[in-house]
Amino acid sequence: MNIFVIRHGITELNKQRKVNGQIDEPLSLEGAEQAKATIPIIPKSIRYIYTSPLIRARQTAEIINTKLNHPIFSIDELTEIHMGTLAGYSWEEMELGEELKKRHRTVQFDYRPYGGESVKEVKKRVTEFLKKLKKKHKDNEVLIITHGGIIRLLYLLEQNKVVDETEKHVSLLTFDLDKIIKNSTRGHDGA
Repeated sequence: MNIFVIRHGITELNKQRKVNGQIDEPLSLEGAEQAKATIPIIPKSIRYIYTSPLIRARQTAEIINTKLNHPIFSIDELTEIHMGTLAGYSWEEMELGEELKKRHRTVQFDYRPYGGESVKEVKKRVTEFLKKLKKKHKDNEVLIITHGGIIRLLYLLEQNKVVDETEKHVSLLTFDLDKIIKNSTRGHDGA
């Protein structure tokens, strides 16, 4: 079973190259336009849309859904990585910023010392949701609107590959859900 995944549209913090984490920031005007521009490339076979509850992802889903008119489900497990007190800063502004940036991009992070999450916690919540999704929609194609950190984790689980760069906002990606679930039982660089 394939799933289609889109990163939310751009926000003001994204433009400033600051990490959002779980800051609940809306789309910028540019982000809303990005979401509108994505509508024509969304596969017609999609029947359900799942989104992170953070407003930037919800707004992206709602804009895309103006032409599709499918059910949208807001799912906590799709929320961006909780970075604790580091959210809202650029990597350069953080003490140990370059080291933390490398760990974040290679999916080896642990933000618990800052009041956030570890990669193991994020992996657990995401894979538990994906297993439920597979059971519920084994015969349907779904669209997931989520965040850059979650997408990097999906790449790692599906392809055993670290993606150093974050996907561009509102890029349409396809992942093999069966492969992700199968590989989720393996250890991955800190996961």
